Amino acid sequence: MTEMVKKICMLGNPAVGKTSLVANYVYNVFKDTYLSTIGAKPTKKQLHLNHPVNDLPVDLTMIIWDIAGHNTFQDIHKTYYRGAEGAIIVCDITSRESLKAIPNWLTTFYEVVDVVPVVLFANKSDLMDQAAITEEDLKEVADAIESPFFFTSAKTGEHVETAFGELAVDILRMQ
Repeated sequence: MTEMVKKICMLGNPAVGKTSLVANYVYNVFKDTYLSTIGAKPTKKQLHLNHPVNDLPVDLTMIIWDIAGHNTFQDIHKTYYRGAEGAIIVCDITSRESLKAIPNWLTTFYEVVDVVPVVLFANKSDLMDQAAITEEDLKEVADAIESPFFFTSAKTGEHVETAFGELAVDILRMQ
């Protein structure tokens, strides 16, 4: 059994649901109140899976860093990025601005870390009737940043486990 610990950064504008996605994934909870993240909050998730290349069992501990989305923290973001081996970039499907900001988030992230696996979460899929972006919009951005994308909902749990799992497998492929 191989044991690995990997640092993952959650990136994206404020109020896109980063904290709620982590809470859903790690604790299987959702709170409908918005609390702004200050700085960064690391949370641990243990996974037991088989390596995608050699099929050997792996205990993977993901340390998920929920990083504040506010620009006032931009100067310290780079400090939190150090040592990351993967990233989740989150946009809110009801906010075009959150999708437009993704390339900037990734550029800043890549200034600190080498190119690492990234997965795009199009969050709040439970609000599809209020969507301001289309699947084509998401595909265009995902293709530009060379990332898979998933419609997720921190509220309902839709595709949250699958999307985080995709990142875990992509990280293991790099080993």
